[in-house]
Amino acid sequence: MRTEFYSSLSQNFSRLLEDADDYNVTIKVGENQNTQEFRAHSTILRARSPYFKSALSNQWANKKKDGMILFTKPNISSSVFTLIIKYIYTGVLDLTNVSSSDILELLVASDELILEELFKHVQNYLIEKEAAWLNQNLVKLQDYCYESICIDSEPFFTSKEFPILDKDIFLELIKRDDLGIEEIDLWDHLIKWGISQTLTIKQNDVKKFTDANFGNLKKTLDPFISHIRFYEISSKDFYNKVRPYKKVLPLTLYEDVMSFLMAENKPQQKRLPARLSPCVDLSESKIVKRRHATILSNQIHFKNTSSKISKGNKYKFQLLYRGSRDGYNINTFYSKVNGQGQAIAVIKIQNSEKIIGGFNASGWNWNNNPNYNPYNYGYNNNRNPDNNQNHFIFSFGENYEIKISKFVSGTGLYYGQSYMIAFGDGDLTFSGGTGSCNQRSYDQPILDVNSFVAEEMEIFSVRKL
Repeated sequence: MRTEFYSSLSQNFSRLLEDADDYNVTIKVGENQNTQEFRAHSTILRARSPYFKSALSNQWANKKKDGMILFTKPNISSSVFTLIIKYIYTGVLDLTNVSSSDILELLVASDELILEELFKHVQNYLIEKEAAWLNQNLVKLQDYCYESICIDSEPFFTSKEFPILDKDIFLELIKRDDLGIEEIDLWDHLIKWGISQTLTIKQNDVKKFTDANFGNLKKTLDPFISHIRFYEISSKDFYNKVRPYKKVLPLTLYEDVMSFLMAENKPQQKRLPARLSPCVDLSESKIVKRRHATILSNQIHFKNTSSKISKGNKYKFQLLYRGSRDGYNINTFYSKVNGQGQAIAVIKIQNSEKIIGGFNASGWNWNNNPNYNPYNYGYNNNRNPDNNQNHFIFSFGENYEIKISKFVSGTGLYYGQSYMIAFGDGDLTFSGGTGSCNQRSYDQPILDVNSFVAEEMEIFSVRKL
């Protein structure tokens, strides 16, 4: 015989939330004058929410004060978080006398915190109980959906439902300046969508397209073409991915883009501005794409790349140093990056699509070393170790596949060696255009070879907006 005592269990956990003095997490929600602190237990938060499981993992050295983990969620109001924390501890949700706008905010927050059961329930509640309010606020809901897609567009464009997406919805998305996607990736998705929408096309191989196929595809794509930022696509990608479909483009536009990309002539057609990433500013980078930066921003923010991206997770990457511009000189390097706060080093490996690098959670702060000598970086034998647990190193492969290596033991980062950057006891070292990767202080190697030559190297300061 099996008996379940869920009611008593819920009541006991409710008392644990209200009266326990052994909590180890303080969560501050809201912003400005409308803030409130909640006390919680990391074990319960991690068990109930994949978001908190990532954010409060042992691998993340959380900001602590007197042994207490401090956590902030300024984008969630105190009234909404009260509902969430009670649900997490007791499984109880009471929406009596809760305003429709708060219920909508609850839907958004439960999605961000990956509380799937709660999200589905609130979603159904809004549809079934608040239909009138939803009809009156369709514009608000639509804006939220568009903004969510712009922040993290990959799941949307790679979903099974994307090929049958309504034309008007796709067109509104493609018009937006804040759509967070590389222009060539957007073009690829547009072509796939267009082919699926053009019923007369029976195959995906463009080499087998007839003139009639191109003509019908052009009719399908015509409303979208003027909103693609062709001038922001690299010459290589344009040649390989756009040129095969030249027949769907206006001839004057195609010739103008070719003239711009191949001969660097001034565009004669209207040139739309580059899309603004909702997470980062990468206007100066020769290495990092929006998707790279989004993944890295996610790693910095949540300490886990599988966590969802939120509106509160916005970073600006400001270029401090570039090897091809500033030279691979240690003195010049430190003069550019020293004292600039948290930073990311990114290296493009020669004759490869591989990108490697490291996040310096402390920033290069050479002046903290009492033996600091601004004219002798490369020959100072007094090494200044930094064991910040938030340092990590990484590598990107094809299709933005990332490998994150977390600091485990030894030294997280060194200053004062004859290296421009030195993560760990040899895990990632670089100077003068060459480097090495020998896994020792971090939990896994980021390269399958021990040495490399750089095609380019960049350092960015990283600031949360």
